[in-house]
Amino acid sequence: MKSQSHYPNSENEFGSIQNCSTENFSKKRILKNLFVICVGVLLLFIAYDGLSMLQSTMNREEGIGVTSQAITYAGFCVSSILFPKYVIKKLGSKVTLVLSMLTYLPYIASNFYPHWSLVIPASICIGLGASLLWGSQAIYLNDISVMYADIIYRNKRKNINIRNITNENYPNNFNLKKRQDRSLSCDYLSFNIRSEKENRIILPYFESPKRNSIGAIVRQSSPEASHSNLSTQQQLNETNLTGCHFQNKDYGNCKFIENYEIKSHSYENEKDINIKKKQQNSSNFCDRRKIVESTTARFFGIHGMAYLSCHLWSNLMTYYVLESEVTGDHVSNSSCVCGAKYCNIDSACFEQNITQPSDRIRYILTSACICIGVVSVFLIIFFLDSLETEKEKVSFSVKLLMATYKLARRKKLVLLIPFSFYIGMSQGFYTGDFTKSFIGCAWGTYHVGLVTVCYGTFCGMSAPLAGWLVKRVGRLPIFFMATIINIATCIFLLFWKPSAEEPVLFFVVAGLWGVFVGIIWSQLRAFYGILFKADEEAAFAAFHVWYSLGFVLSFAYSNHFCTSVKIYILMVMCTIGFIGYVMVEMLHWKNKNKSIVN
Repeated sequence: MKSQSHYPNSENEFGSIQNCSTENFSKKRILKNLFVICVGVLLLFIAYDGLSMLQSTMNREEGIGVTSQAITYAGFCVSSILFPKYVIKKLGSKVTLVLSMLTYLPYIASNFYPHWSLVIPASICIGLGASLLWGSQAIYLNDISVMYADIIYRNKRKNINIRNITNENYPNNFNLKKRQDRSLSCDYLSFNIRSEKENRIILPYFESPKRNSIGAIVRQSSPEASHSNLSTQQQLNETNLTGCHFQNKDYGNCKFIENYEIKSHSYENEKDINIKKKQQNSSNFCDRRKIVESTTARFFGIHGMAYLSCHLWSNLMTYYVLESEVTGDHVSNSSCVCGAKYCNIDSACFEQNITQPSDRIRYILTSACICIGVVSVFLIIFFLDSLETEKEKVSFSVKLLMATYKLARRKKLVLLIPFSFYIGMSQGFYTGDFTKSFIGCAWGTYHVGLVTVCYGTFCGMSAPLAGWLVKRVGRLPIFFMATIINIATCIFLLFWKPSAEEPVLFFVVAGLWGVFVGIIWSQLRAFYGILFKADEEAAFAAFHVWYSLGFVLSFAYSNHFCTSVKIYILMVMCTIGFIGYVMVEMLHWKNKNKSIVN
């Protein structure tokens, strides 16, 4: 079941919220739910990200840490294809969100004793739950953004109606319709006016070689008028003016004629009314579309800020926990070949700068992450409102499981695949390559967390700023700016020789990378929500399929290519992704114009 939309013509365009009673949700209540879901996801990923960034160092034995990450994203990809649409429809967005958050806790706890028998099952569990987590979050955000936009739109229409009523009640503030003086062409000088005999009037003769006209005001009778060709004062009863009705009014010595269109112009009036009504509906539709799109961009931007800022807080936490074991005489080897020319994972630089934390630090860090994760789950359970008033009856079927696959064949989604894929690749490059080839190699692993704080800060700042800018300058300029920033950063990485003597550059590059990730991560997901509101579960699942595959590919070839090759791959994929996005924007623009015309 789906709730009835306030605007029946917009359901296909904007979708509708399933089994949701929007009347009980005020603007404050919607913003409260936005705040709760943002804080919940922030706390959960502070706990998860704080440990996942350390898997290559803290769990290095037999490569268990990196392997667990690969299994996690592989499971993420598979579950995104099969499960989200059925599970979310069956359980609702809030219940699905809570259950998926619980799947993260076993993986976090497995870092107490990182053995294959514990880590691998926990990785599979989190991989299956990750798609449900992100799908339920995106659907919840999409729904409350539409609800919030509807409230804004209704208030706007209400204010317009109040102003119109006020203008009608107070004529001084109302622009009175001016009477239109109509002139009627004719070949006759006399007309039969539909009035009583006593109201008959005499029209003066107006000489014209081509046409005669009847004005709104008939001049006073005069001697010249009496000597006209109507000298016999022929009454105006010879010719019938069909379709016109004249009403006589006497004001002193002057007689006025008002004509009211009855039959001949009735069709034109109805046509004009229909055109005006259609124009008004199109205007209302465009207004609501703009409000929905800008609200969706802002809500996803705020949520993106909360999620991406986890890189800031989690790395601050791990930095200060690990700092207690760092000796004062720790010096990194600046003679190593680092940066874009870094190729060998077994180099002396890599081995020298990697330090594994003690068991005491491991227990402290893992315990802190477990506590933060549990708090995030309880926060969602007790403070997040459910949008569904009743569970939707959904029967299990292969067709429903394959909804994501079927949606992936749509032209718009196919064109968005490269950019969706690239956002995963770019984050995977930072996590697996930039931290190793640039920071760890040239400045030491100890500084990875400190530099990543800058990365997380700019991720968190750029996400809501992008949502604010989209409302004012549009989506395309923001995506173009982010793409230029990313390609320019890649070019800089190709020629930069990182050194511990120039630490500022590490923070600059991390900040620029964070700006790109923050903008694209938040606004690309918002764009998915705008394009596929009628099938949002499958749409967000499709996004996360390609997003997770980008991560998997980035980790898969990380140890087999030099860093320069990876950077060239990133530049090519970024360009292809942006071109595909521009094509989707053009299709979306054409569809908007068609809907307005129709």
